[in-house]
Amino acid sequence: MKTFTVAEAKANLDKVLEHAKEGGTVILIGEDDQAYKLVSTHVPKKGPRKAGRLKGKLKISDEFYEPLPEFEPYTK
Repeated sequence: MKTFTVAEAKANLDKVLEHAKEGGTVILIGEDDQAYKLVSTHVPKKGPRKAGRLKGKLKISDEFYEPLPEFEPYTK
């Protein structure tokens, strides 16, 4: 774990990010003595969306298409 002030982190951003990338934790101390924790995470890349991906996995009963009793006065 390494600790930097915000000003030091701005001046040495490459070092700060490299340390976090290697799995280290970086603590940034602001002017008001507020501490901020910087950790690296891996965000997986998403591929293109595919149409029909859930086909056959969802089942809608026939009851779904029946008119609702609350709307019966409006359908006559």
